[in-house]
Amino acid sequence: MALLEFYQQILKEMYCLEEELLASVKTKETLLWETLENTIKAGGKRLRPALVYLSAQFGDYNYEKIKPLAVAVELVHTATLIHDDIIDDSPLRRGIPTVQASIGKDAAVYAGDYVLAKALKILVDHGNLDILKSVSGVLYRVCEGEVRQKTEAFNLNISFIDYARRIRKKTALLFAISCELGARGANAEPQTISALKKYGMMLGMAFQVMDDILDLTEEESRTGKPRGNDIKEGVITLPLLYALNNGSKSHKLRELLSKPSQWGPNTIDEIIEIVKKSGGIEYARHIAERYVTKSKNQLSVLKDIPAKSSLILLADYVVNRTG
Repeated sequence: MALLEFYQQILKEMYCLEEELLASVKTKETLLWETLENTIKAGGKRLRPALVYLSAQFGDYNYEKIKPLAVAVELVHTATLIHDDIIDDSPLRRGIPTVQASIGKDAAVYAGDYVLAKALKILVDHGNLDILKSVSGVLYRVCEGEVRQKTEAFNLNISFIDYARRIRKKTALLFAISCELGARGANAEPQTISALKKYGMMLGMAFQVMDDILDLTEEESRTGKPRGNDIKEGVITLPLLYALNNGSKSHKLRELLSKPSQWGPNTIDEIIEIVKKSGGIEYARHIAERYVTKSKNQLSVLKDIPAKSSLILLADYVVNRTG
């Protein structure tokens, strides 16, 4: 399924988004501008701003009022990616050098902060205090999720609940706030805002589970990062979590993951093979599909407009994507 299918209702908005993103981070500081320009031009799926625009269709839609919210959401997402890459020492993102690989970690920290500050300024200028409160609440919880991921690195005893709480903060909250901002910015009914926010939350959970799967099954050319990168960073994703507690080689897997300093050039491939044979991929996909079903169920209370069909298509895309 192509992204274009569920962007049909917002093609103009998504086309203009790229120019708006570039304009929003424009600076006379050449080093900063050049690397941010490259980062934004590298693109991405732009799912979060798309959710803003689609959710706004369920209220009193006004493009000029919703545009800054869509831009701000994508800038927040971009800032988190810049900071993630610094922490993980990632050389590539979407197939191009990361900000930290291009200008160094120190400058990259400032670049991420700059983008985040720009997003907050846009929200302040928008003038809706409730929206600003919602975004600030999400920001500190996203940080908590990232810190939790670091503290849980190579922790082989985390539970499914631990995992779910982590990805809720790290990923799903930003999907939820995207839907909330769009609906709230269009003055939608409270019931509508609540339903869309829950839809976004479940969609974000599914998205992260699928990311976990793709890290083990797809090559760098599709995902933009090396296969098994999460394993290298000690992130216990859902397929690994399942394999640690199931399968004939769960003890072998625990042994390998407990001694990362002894890994050889083929260890990550060995770990991936154990996870696959355990049924971890199939289990994680089943969980992702359950989240998608829950997300689509939230839409039942919404009016039947083209944007609703787009949100359903988007949910199906998330669970069937290959990159």
